[in-house]
Amino acid sequence: MKYSVTITSLLALVLMGCAKPPAPEAEVITVPEARTIAWFDGDIEGAFLLAKTDAKPLFLYWGAVWCPPCQEIKHTVFKSRRFIEQTQSFVPVYLDGDTEAAQAAGEKFGVKGYPTVIVFNSAGTEMTRIPGGIDISRYNDILASALESITPTAQLVAALTTDPESLTEPQLKQLAYYSWGQDHKALPEGYSPDLFQKASQLAKEDITASRLYMQYLYEVSAALNAKETIENAQPLSDALPMVEKILASKTLVLANWSSLTYYATDLSPLVASGAALTELKSRWQTAVFDARLDGSLSEAERLSGLFPMLEFYFQDKTRITLSEELKSIVLAATKHADERTENSFARQSVVNQISHVLREARLLDEARAILTAELDRSNAPYYFMSSLSALAEQEKDIPTALTWRKKAYETATGSATRFQWGASYVRALLRMTPENETTITELAQALFNEMESDNELFAGRNFRVLKSLNLALHAWQDQRAKTLLASFDQAIVSRCNGLTANSQAMQNCKSLPISDS
Repeated sequence: MKYSVTITSLLALVLMGCAKPPAPEAEVITVPEARTIAWFDGDIEGAFLLAKTDAKPLFLYWGAVWCPPCQEIKHTVFKSRRFIEQTQSFVPVYLDGDTEAAQAAGEKFGVKGYPTVIVFNSAGTEMTRIPGGIDISRYNDILASALESITPTAQLVAALTTDPESLTEPQLKQLAYYSWGQDHKALPEGYSPDLFQKASQLAKEDITASRLYMQYLYEVSAALNAKETIENAQPLSDALPMVEKILASKTLVLANWSSLTYYATDLSPLVASGAALTELKSRWQTAVFDARLDGSLSEAERLSGLFPMLEFYFQDKTRITLSEELKSIVLAATKHADERTENSFARQSVVNQISHVLREARLLDEARAILTAELDRSNAPYYFMSSLSALAEQEKDIPTALTWRKKAYETATGSATRFQWGASYVRALLRMTPENETTITELAQALFNEMESDNELFAGRNFRVLKSLNLALHAWQDQRAKTLLASFDQAIVSRCNGLTANSQAMQNCKSLPISDS
């Protein structure tokens, strides 16, 4: 049986969606502004103490004002009436990455990216992490499970390796909805992707089985990419029947939305090859496109339904630009999302997604136009300035790219945010004008000095930014065969010496490479 979709039919679907979106199939209830989550007012230690005293689990949300996925969660999940009601049974904690001691807390909990959502029991033991990109009802289900009975994910993984038959369906569901993309510490060292295949085979519910199987495909793909052997990947023997089953069901497509939209080109070669792969791609893009206007998806998530179509289209290397019909589809969908989203915070996610879609479609002028227009509307315009810089760099317009990087750093607010944006500016200088030695060394030193708290500088996301920057700077110094970082290195040594002996911050600081000279 042939599965195909014409460009004309896709265009018709988009235009129908722009004229009048279909009625939502899953109810998404928002609440008045006055009714919000009662976030804990105090430090993180106080929150865990209250959770223990009141015998309540703790819900930790780690985010940032500029982060598009954070705004996505805040304007969908956190405005759900049921979700707000459920959080009353937890101690809900909002930890912004720019607040005092936030990076040290992030280090303690193994937080890497924004947003991260972790559920702890009342004793402070981590139970599970919830990924982004799932619909509101799934967040509600996970919180409900946490209130009833939930086992630490690491214990479930251990059971999966030693006594898999002991796992219950709710426990398999917990594994299926764990945020593996942000955290692998629950997995044993040297684990095999087959672990997720085994879990998928144990699951009786289709949604649980499908999510675990798609995670298996992702893990296989990631392992092949790490070895740079993905291009020689062979289809897995059981992949095609499972993926065909997913693509044939709108419910399963929506349950695996992130995998199907963001990893289409990575995963599809593991499913089929030759003519079967061509047929699979047609089914894949059609199934995702047809489901993209579902009411359970946010405006940004709907736009991601265009990615498989665009990525598969440009896999044909003879194609340099979009056809006019495909261009009409993309412009109609992005315009629709732009016009429907008025809240400035919600637009942080939607406009970011629009720019990604337009760049994937190679419509760079259109991407630049919407990013530039958003600067006066956004509460974190420096984020979009960075995107404008990336566009200019892609077009080899070095002066413009560096101007935007500099402006983004200068207008960024919050200590951790400014440090990250400043480091991005330095790395941009290293890439584009490595001969500009004075500017690079002076900016790196100023950026380092700007971070006043040593505990925060050598912790969490700040330290990962510093480590990456430090490696880039020393590689640059080595390439130029000069001693350029003596003051920078001495500043690191000095601040290391001021840290508490044997602390994690001290260990992190000591791990940084320092020039012999």
